[in-house]
Amino acid sequence: MRYLALFRGINVGGKNIVKMKELRELFIEFDFEDVRSYIQSGNILFTSDKEINEFSLAVNDAFTEKFGFSVQIIYRTKSEMLEMIDNLPFTAAEIVEAEKKDPKIAHLYAYFSEQEIENQELSLIGERAVVRSKTIFYLTEKSIRFSKLISQLNKLSDGLTARNWKTVLKLVALLEE
Repeated sequence: MRYLALFRGINVGGKNIVKMKELRELFIEFDFEDVRSYIQSGNILFTSDKEINEFSLAVNDAFTEKFGFSVQIIYRTKSEMLEMIDNLPFTAAEIVEAEKKDPKIAHLYAYFSEQEIENQELSLIGERAVVRSKTIFYLTEKSIRFSKLISQLNKLSDGLTARNWKTVLKLVALLEE
C-alpha cells in the first residue's frame, strides 16, 4: 500500500531542523519501499505491506531517537488522499474569487488530523473552513498569517498539520506514480 507521512512542525522557522535525506534513510531502515520526500516541510511517501498501526509507534520512537526531539506524524493512504481531493468542498469559482484578492499567496489549505473531527463548517469574513472526517479544508482571501479562524481550527483537534493545496496536489501526483 502507498502511504504519505506528514510531519508536524519540522523545518519551520529555523526550529526542529531535519534533513530530508536523513528522514528518508529512517524510513528505508524500516524496509519501506519507494521512499521519497517532497520539499523540506516533512512529507515522506513510501510503500509498505503493513498497516499504519503496525509501524507508526516504532517510526515515532525511531524518529525521536535519531533526531533528539518528538513530533507528530500523521499518515494517510493513497486512497484517502484521492478521496480527499474528490471531496473538496469549495467550487472552482469560490477558489478563483479568493485568489483575486492577492494572487501571490496561497489561499487554499488542507489541515490534517490523526483523529476524526465532527463534520462542520466555520466562517469569518473572507475565511471559510469545512471539516470532513480527518481533514479541514480552509479557504481564505488573505494571507494565512492574518487569519482569525486558524485559532478556532486548532481547537478542533490536537496536532493539526497544514499543507497548501498546491502541495497536496503534488503529493497526490507523487503517490500515483
